[in-house]
Amino acid sequence: MVQFDNQYRQVKVKIVYYGPAMGGKTTCLQYIHKATDPQHRSRLYSLNTASDRTLFFDLMSLDLGRIRGFRLALQLYTVPGQVQYNATRRAVLSGADGVVFVADSQEVQREPNRESLANLWENLAANGLDRGQMPLVFQYNKRDLSPLLSIEQMDADLNDRKVQAFPSIATEGKGVMEAFRAITEATLLAVADKLGVGSNPQALKQLRHRVQTVLAPFAGESSEGSPEEELAVLTSEATAGTSHLGKDALVQEAVRANVAMTDLNVRLDEMGRQLERKAEILSGIARFGQAVTLEREPEGVLQRLIDAVVELLDLSAAAALVVPGSGQLRAAVTHGVDTDPLLTTADEVGEALALGILEERRPQRFGVEMEESENPLVSEVLKASGFTSCLAAPLIAGDRVAGLLTGYVAGKRRPLDENDLQLAAVLAASAGVAYSNAMAWRRLEDLNRGLESQVTARTRELQKALDEMEAMAADLEKKNALLDNAYRELAKIDHVKNELVTRISSELKEPVSSLMMAARVLLEGEGHDSQATERLIQVVFKEAEKLGEIIENLFQTSILAASQRAPELRSIAVQEFVREVLGPLRELADARKVRLHIKVATGLDELSCEPDTAAAALRAVIRNAIQFSPPGSDVDVELRRFRTEAGPWVAVRVRDRGPGIPVDELPHVTEALWRGTAAVAGQQPGIGLGLTIADRVMASHGGRLAIESPPGQGTTVTMAWPQ
Repeated sequence: MVQFDNQYRQVKVKIVYYGPAMGGKTTCLQYIHKATDPQHRSRLYSLNTASDRTLFFDLMSLDLGRIRGFRLALQLYTVPGQVQYNATRRAVLSGADGVVFVADSQEVQREPNRESLANLWENLAANGLDRGQMPLVFQYNKRDLSPLLSIEQMDADLNDRKVQAFPSIATEGKGVMEAFRAITEATLLAVADKLGVGSNPQALKQLRHRVQTVLAPFAGESSEGSPEEELAVLTSEATAGTSHLGKDALVQEAVRANVAMTDLNVRLDEMGRQLERKAEILSGIARFGQAVTLEREPEGVLQRLIDAVVELLDLSAAAALVVPGSGQLRAAVTHGVDTDPLLTTADEVGEALALGILEERRPQRFGVEMEESENPLVSEVLKASGFTSCLAAPLIAGDRVAGLLTGYVAGKRRPLDENDLQLAAVLAASAGVAYSNAMAWRRLEDLNRGLESQVTARTRELQKALDEMEAMAADLEKKNALLDNAYRELAKIDHVKNELVTRISSELKEPVSSLMMAARVLLEGEGHDSQATERLIQVVFKEAEKLGEIIENLFQTSILAASQRAPELRSIAVQEFVREVLGPLRELADARKVRLHIKVATGLDELSCEPDTAAAALRAVIRNAIQFSPPGSDVDVELRRFRTEAGPWVAVRVRDRGPGIPVDELPHVTEALWRGTAAVAGQQPGIGLGLTIADRVMASHGGRLAIESPPGQGTTVTMAWPQ
């Protein structure tokens, strides 16, 4: 039964967790207790019986808004499962507004589940509660054990009302918060008439939304530490013994007395937290007052004000708005927002909402839920901005309004209340005086600077000349640095050129000599048999292939030079791009008996790139993969699209099954003319420019090159660039 507490202005709604012994009721409440905010919840109290216990705690941290000026608070109970404690169960069930039936999913617990449910119906009737109208949710617990009853079997046994049922593993927290959210929403909607909002569809909608918003972040979360960590044990003469308690009336009175004592402890805990909070606030106000008294900069005063209110009120966002000489309100300091929502939104007459609030010259509080807001337009602004409530306090010094302090909260943080508004008003009043003093101090400094203006004017020309000389010196130093960098780059290029000439000259000697010798033998040797002639022709063909490789290396050199400039991007069909890349490589793959597999993601029809350099870079990577792959292996080429914060990208991944690259050589693979021990030992063709080209082409396209090569597991090269 809903309880109205006029002293503390709150409505208490009671939810009872019912079910067979050892079914997981206690574990469910312990998990819910751990999952919620430890700064605002009460302790978890236990009313001990001989071998079971009834748990109680008040979920102070779940702010479900206000109805008719009363704050909604949930009280959760469990009942003992043993048969001998039926009187205790009946007493705890008295006045319940909703029930979660925690059933044990093990096959051996089938009959205890039925008996416990029948007992629930009996005790509801004994307390004058209608089982058909009581909000009910089933929780099928211990789904991690076996053998288990199926969900269908448990529904057939227990859920004749076809209410919501949730599979759960309470020891891990799975399904617990989901069932809790469902029973909370169903219970609050069921008691809406008693709360005075049953006939208000908008209020019901807001109530359901508030429950979902507050409890959604806790679903699926787990808590560290022992579940017994904050358990406070309450006993009495009626419940502490090991024998049966006697008459039901005595048991009920003992339970009620323990619950009442627990409620008093909860209130004492809350009062203790409030006193600690007030002491913390008073200390913060004292520190703030001392700091702003010594502050000489107006902006510094406002920054300290924002820092103080954000810390003391736990705000999501805040702003200090000031009225400069133009009379137009503007944001001087902000926290958590780029622009203040009340400043950027106009009212019915076209003025900023903040200006209308400032003209009233009094602290105000606004919210989006139920009765929190006096101004519907402000409520709409808060909803659109993602905040749940806000406050506004004027900065006043004497009879002059200097500005306005605004603060906002969002998410799980409770809405701002009158205590928060009073604290903000105190800080704003102190800041208003300090801000006016700082402005007066600044005007005094401006007057002093005016007296020094003549001296400043006479020295300005000298300072200007000195600045120009320093600028010239800095520019000269910058140019010298550029020249040094250019010289080093030229030295590198000259080294690469010399190395390239040496290598190509060395590689040209062998094929040219072989071609000349074969040609001389063919010219001078009349009457050669067909086999000899065929061998000579094969020599010519093989050496011509080597010359082709050298020409390809020279082409790579030209591509390397082209990659130093900005690419000329255009769109090209993926199929055309793939043909251009793979056409020259098919013969090489066939000769080495390597299979090429091409995979293009669905919907990837076009690429944006410089086709010549991008194709040459990818061809160099695939050529390396073919040359280093063993005969009979596969080389996979995959093209796909992905998205980053900056926009869409395309990635081409080439994977071979070769020997891989040693870990100590990976940092060098993109260096020009570097070939590695594996290439040199295996006498692989090429001059060591393939990955260098791919790296620089990707850099010129604004992309990147990634290389993965686990020892003995092949090499994967990924080229990615933005589209």
